[in-house]
Amino acid sequence: MTTQHLTRTELTDELQNDLERFRRLITSLNDEEQQTPFTPEDWSIKDFLAHMSHWKAATHALIVACLHDQPLPPVTPSGDEANEKDRKANASQSLPRVRTYWEEVHSRLQHLVADDLNDQKLDEIVRAPWSREETLTICALISDMCGHDAEHFELIEQYFEVE
Repeated sequence: MTTQHLTRTELTDELQNDLERFRRLITSLNDEEQQTPFTPEDWSIKDFLAHMSHWKAATHALIVACLHDQPLPPVTPSGDEANEKDRKANASQSLPRVRTYWEEVHSRLQHLVADDLNDQKLDEIVRAPWSREETLTICALISDMCGHDAEHFELIEQYFEVE
């Protein structure tokens, strides 16, 4: 998990970097390449995009609930088994729909940072979307989502030699 504290501007920059990597990736590779499994677990780029969107949406929902003193959403199951179940559930989604959803949830997270959070709110402690017990700052949670994207983008970029 992330331990360093970032400012709102630094988080905005991280989110912008993720968006640029996403756009570079989807314009560098054709639809067939984006839907062809390439990992030992048979994940494709489409699968990774749906997976990243799933976690960003869970993160966004949790932060919005915290900011508005609403009941927190249920804990989102995590781990390899949960990820595989989610991947299979998203298999019928079209590639354009998965890409659009990634952009939508990413945009919502960017707007949340830009419009609703300040450096003080970024220091507020929340529970993780994937755990009842784990807590971290809003800043660390969003930064972790950026790190999660970066990890997957790096794997994809290396495999497909995207620069």
